[in-house]
Order: sequence, then C-alpha cells, then structure tokens
Amino acid sequence: MRYVRITSVMGITALMLSGCGADTGSGSSSFNPATSVSEEFETFAIDDSSGTPVLSRTLFYDFYQGLEAAEGEDDSGIAEQLRQRLDLLMGLTPGPEGKTYVAARNPFDLLHHLIHTDWIGTFNDGKRLMRDSVTSGGPATYNTPANDAVIRFKEGRTSEDPEPDQLWVYPLLDWTSNFSQFEPVTATIYRSAQFIARPPAEGTASPAEIQSGFWSGGFEGENFSATGYNQPQFSNLSITGRQFGDVEFYQLFEGAEYDTLLLNSTSGITIGDEEPVFICVQIRYSASQSTNQVKVVSLTDPDADTSGTSRDFTQCPDVGNSFTYQAEPVAARQ
Repeated sequence: MRYVRITSVMGITALMLSGCGADTGSGSSSFNPATSVSEEFETFAIDDSSGTPVLSRTLFYDFYQGLEAAEGEDDSGIAEQLRQRLDLLMGLTPGPEGKTYVAARNPFDLLHHLIHTDWIGTFNDGKRLMRDSVTSGGPATYNTPANDAVIRFKEGRTSEDPEPDQLWVYPLLDWTSNFSQFEPVTATIYRSAQFIARPPAEGTASPAEIQSGFWSGGFEGENFSATGYNQPQFSNLSITGRQFGDVEFYQLFEGAEYDTLLLNSTSGITIGDEEPVFICVQIRYSASQSTNQVKVVSLTDPDADTSGTSRDFTQCPDVGNSFTYQAEPVAARQ
C-alpha cells in the first residue's frame, strides 16, 4: 500500500499554523526542570469512581460515543467493530449498553490523567514553566531526553519483577512554548509524549496491542493553566500495533470540530462482504448538538494509494469505497 501520510508532531503542527504566519519561538529557555519519574500504582486503569471527570477526558471518549448511528441510519456494522478494536487497542472496558466505556487502561490516557490531576511534581514544574513563559513572553522548553530523564510507571506494588505490560516507559515528555510574529503576539503551548512497550514475554497469547506510540497536541497559551486540566486545541496520536497494523487519530476541538481515525495495514474488520486493509472514519461534530456526520472510507487493495487528492492529511482521502451516515450527538467535547 502506498502510504504517504505524516505521523509526527511536526506534520499536524505545521498544518494548524499554516494560516497563522511563521513561528518565531524556536529558541528555548536554558532552564529545563525535567527529571526522571518512577512511580508505582495498584492499577494502570482509570475510571470515574472518584467522582471526578476522568473518562470524559480520555482520548477516544467522544469518538466511541459519536459512532452510534441515529435512528433509522445504517452504519454497516462499523460502529460495533471499531469499538471492539478500540477496546483491544486502548484497554477499554465497555459499559452495559456498549455505547461508551467505564474504564481505560493504556499508556497515554494514564499519562494525561496524571498531568491533568497534578500528581507528579516534575510534570507540575513543566506546566508552571509554560505558564511563566506565556506571562514573560520568552520561549521555554521542558524536555526529558535533554536531561537524560526517563518516566517509568509500574503496576502492582510488589518487589517482584513486573510483567512486560506492567512496566510502562516513556522516553520523551516535552512541553514547548511558541510565539507568533504578528501583533497581537499569541502563544501556543505544544506537548508531546512517546511510549515504547517492552517486548512481550515468550509465549504470551494476547500481548498488549500498542507496541509504540507518539502523542502531540497544541494548547492556547493565553488560557494555559499551571494547575489542573488544559483542553487541547488539536491533537495527534500515532500508534504502531503488534497484530492489527498502525493507527492514527487526529482531533480538532475548535471551529469545525472533528475526530479522524485511520487504520493502516489493518485486518479483522468487515464492511459489507469485504475486509479492508485501510479504513478511515471521520466524525464531524455538530455545534447545534443535532446529529453528527460520520464518513467511512475503505480500501481492500494492499497496493492502493491512500493519499487521494486532499492535501489535508487529517481528513479521510477521496479514494476507495465510502459512505456516510448520521450519528447520535455527543453531549460535550472534553
């Protein structure tokens, strides 16, 4: 399959800034407070049992619900199958009706939860550095590799060696502030994180699907807070899977809001009588809280070109087979 989409932070960042002028924030402060982290948890799973909104801020919460076809609409079975794939990929526990989930266990939702809730001191230092940077107007960077800092989370409070999927390692966590060159000067905070899984134990029947992953997102500088939750303006998740191919997930949280999921070199999902090797699903969210629109694009030819004619790689390409359906509204976006 000819696959030309860009899967790095630079691609989505360049796209989102293309209408805002050149960026002058390439420099960084000499102060970098990033330090290593080693924490133990009883479980990596997160849920809403504490009474605080946790799951509504996980990566696929809106998308998972937004797949539900409106009354009288035909989704060709894609909603149920995609939810099952996301359950496997992101460690999601479906709720009683299967339209949402009640727990999530994956490296990125856990990391984001710890950042949102101010659990880790050095993460709090990173947020404070970004807030101070916006206030002072001087670019700054929090970067773990620059300080030889590594983040390690262990599941299970025992002295025994953890199983491969009970030790999560993040080689990169980065916050960077950037400032536009035009008046009035605006600031954007970028955060990125990388996860690399340990090899599964020999003979493991169902190893964790995420082999490695990279998340990046942008935040409005003016409203960026040194404590608590910061809603991204946009984000990009790229995952290398062990058994079911690669995944990309783009989200836009302002303006014409949408989520776009791409499954590349995938298998195990059928649309009609075919099993595509490439699937793109986009949900466009309605500002009026009426029905949302879901677009599905698929290809069965492994040698096909997935690029189409669109230059916007966050959109489903105009290739292969496609259909749309109207879906139930999502109450609120993160």
